[in-house]
Amino acid sequence: MEQEKKELSIEQLLQEMTNEFGREPETMKLLSQLNKDAVFEHSANKLFAMKGQYIPPKYKLLMSIAIGAAMGFEHCIETYAQVATRKGISKEEITEAILLARFVKATTVISASTSTMHKLVNGFE
Repeated sequence: MEQEKKELSIEQLLQEMTNEFGREPETMKLLSQLNKDAVFEHSANKLFAMKGQYIPPKYKLLMSIAIGAAMGFEHCIETYAQVATRKGISKEEITEAILLARFVKATTVISASTSTMHKLVNGFE
């Protein structure tokens, strides 16, 4: 499949993205005007990340939504949620992924504070 992507024109690749996302990939369209190779590289990276055989595609989409949410990337959350709904993933499943990301993100705040909490308990020496 990666070989097929390399044989596509930039216009065909952008059209495939439009078909998958259900809307024009504005960022990729802009990037294609600046550096077409970067768009092909991005597409190849996505194919590589998504082709693994152990995690089902549905879970990969839910993970992508959760990761986007934890990182605070609204555009990624919306894009992956739109793809997920087009593939039959329910709004309840998407919401649960976002809520799980919220919990994990909150946990990182507490974990990052461990050293400071030690000092608060034992003193700043």
